[in-house]
Amino acid sequence: MSAISESTVGAACALLSAGTWALVSLLVRRLAGTFNSATVNAIRATAGGVLLLAWVLVIAGTAPFRAITAYDFFLLTSSVIVAGCLGDTVFFESARFLGLARAMTASMTYPLLAALLAAPLLGEPLTPALLLGSVLTLGGLAIIVGNRQVDPDEPNRLWLGLGAAALASVAWAVSAIMLKPALHAIDSTTAQAVRLPVVGLVLLATPWTWGALGASRAAAPGTGKTLALLAALTAASSVLFVMGVKHAGVGVATVLSATAPMFAIPLGALFLGERMTVTAALGTLLTVAGIAVLNF
Repeated sequence: MSAISESTVGAACALLSAGTWALVSLLVRRLAGTFNSATVNAIRATAGGVLLLAWVLVIAGTAPFRAITAYDFFLLTSSVIVAGCLGDTVFFESARFLGLARAMTASMTYPLLAALLAAPLLGEPLTPALLLGSVLTLGGLAIIVGNRQVDPDEPNRLWLGLGAAALASVAWAVSAIMLKPALHAIDSTTAQAVRLPVVGLVLLATPWTWGALGASRAAAPGTGKTLALLAALTAASSVLFVMGVKHAGVGVATVLSATAPMFAIPLGALFLGERMTVTAALGTLLTVAGIAVLNF
């Protein structure tokens, strides 16, 4: 029996990262009444980063961190700032103007943009299977997240929202391109043990998260358990995404990691009582077909 290829392992990791991200999104939604979005992001990134730092230090000591060159450290930190601070922030602004469903649909150009950039900049092959699989997968996701009726906005709000979604897409794609070269000699866990704390520290420095630690201490005991689970899932999801980029390439990993809405549908039905629509089911089938093409 032939061994599993590196690209297959990377694709599986990217899909698992999407599944764990759907769980993260579910927990963030449950905490929405207790913390604002910036505070939840700061807490989960900081706590998840601490978990990964502790894991690497216990398993391998400080050697993995001392082996990181200054250039790779720059790529690791700047890529996560571009994605987590710029990309996520403007995406949230897009959701404010367009609504979450439309904003998610508009920003789904990021995997295709990342694949197009990876071809000339990283030398990754732009194959027909990658292009067809990307179109099918992202088309299915657009159907899933875009099937809800959204009240029409004023023209200026529409264009502002679309502009913000486009900027988020560019930021996420550029971040993935910056990340890949830094992974040539760094394992995925060490990379995220560096990147996640940077996101947490930057977010904690913003005025929207001041008092985050006090708010977490004042929360109900059950909230603390939810935050701990959120931190663990954040650490797992982030490492799986980096493994996907490292082993499957930017093009495949970004497309597959964007399938979180497909996993969110059954989770929403199971835990939030959300109804599974026929349109969403068709979108899911199209997404699965795209995933199959990507792995040919």
